[in-house]
Amino acid sequence: MAKLFLLKPDFSDKNMDDKARYYCPYCAMILGVLNYYPRLKDELDISFIDFERPRKQIVDFIGEDNQGCPNLILNEEDVAELGDISYLKPYGAYYFVNTAPLIARYFSEKYHIGKAH
Repeated sequence: MAKLFLLKPDFSDKNMDDKARYYCPYCAMILGVLNYYPRLKDELDISFIDFERPRKQIVDFIGEDNQGCPNLILNEEDVAELGDISYLKPYGAYYFVNTAPLIARYFSEKYHIGKAH
């Protein structure tokens, strides 16, 4: 089952104003797609993780250099039916994609939901 990692909303950033609260607009975009197509929530293993690095939950699968969010981590079975996987990045036994538009593309191709327009 594909693993989707999203940042928890309302986080602080030690490198910025520590009194300010933030959210990730790219994670919010993917959350919006999930709300448009709620059946996806049954197709994915979704985890909301903390902003602080290292993000061990992601690092354990695809390494420290690839821990950006949102992040969709896939195994061979998750990509078996796809024709074009050139937009997915390989890492060991996994593939991943960590940009919102490409995650949405994967959802469209794999789960046959609408395409972004």
